[in-house]
Order: sequence, then C-alpha cells, then structure tokens
Amino acid sequence: MGSLKRLEETSVSKSTERLALYEKYGAMAYGVILQIIPQPELAQQVMVDLFASPQLEQCIKAPTSPGCNIVRLARSKALEANLRATSSAPLSEPPQSKDDNAASLVFDLSFRQGYPLRTVAERLQMPYADVMKSIRNYFKYLRTS
Repeated sequence: MGSLKRLEETSVSKSTERLALYEKYGAMAYGVILQIIPQPELAQQVMVDLFASPQLEQCIKAPTSPGCNIVRLARSKALEANLRATSSAPLSEPPQSKDDNAASLVFDLSFRQGYPLRTVAERLQMPYADVMKSIRNYFKYLRTS
C-alpha cells in the first residue's frame, strides 16, 4: 500500500511539473509549432503530444534551460507531424513576396520544413558557407525587428 501511495505522489508531482512547464513555456512552444504547422487544430494536437511525451521528463531533468529543450522538442514534434501529414512531398519553396530574401528562404527550408542544410544548399544552388551565413543574417534580422 505504501508503494502505491508513493507512485501516486510521484505521478501528481510529475503532473505538477508538466503543468508548470506548460504555463511557463507553452506559448513559446506553440509559436514554434505554428511556424512549422500553420493549421491550428494540428498544432494543438502537437502541443498536447509535446507536453504528454516522455521526452518532456528529459527537459525537466536537463542541466540546461528547460525553455531551450522544450523549443527543440516542440520543433522536433512539429516536424514529425508535418512529415506524417505530407509524406514524400517534394522540397517546396514558400510563396515569395517582394521583400522575401535568401536568408528567410533558407531559414524556412531548414527550420520550418526541416531539411538538412546540405539539401538546402543543393536545392538553392548556393555554397554551404553561404547557407550558414544566410541563417546567421536571418537571426540578426529577427533580433533587430
């Protein structure tokens, strides 16, 4: 009977930790997920999967910031869901507008669509170093905007 009580207490403790992480980092994780999956219904399913996943325990126990780990996990879960939804879809470019530039295109293909940087470089016919520079420039742009 004592072990059952400890199990229940542990379960309640884990649920409380998950809820605290959701309250603190949920909006940020949802924003990342929405960048990859713009459909709110599917994005919400990914959010539930994220905060119910066993990998979240690793975020709690990690020595680094839980926020960074949750963002990584959110991205990973969103890319998995996106891959399942669009399995075997060809590498696509987002719609272009006048002020889109190479940096935002590289960021979209690598971060939001999950393609490896080498694949992005080949697809855009750019040297790998230029792809890396484009990502750095995009992050600088995001920080200043």
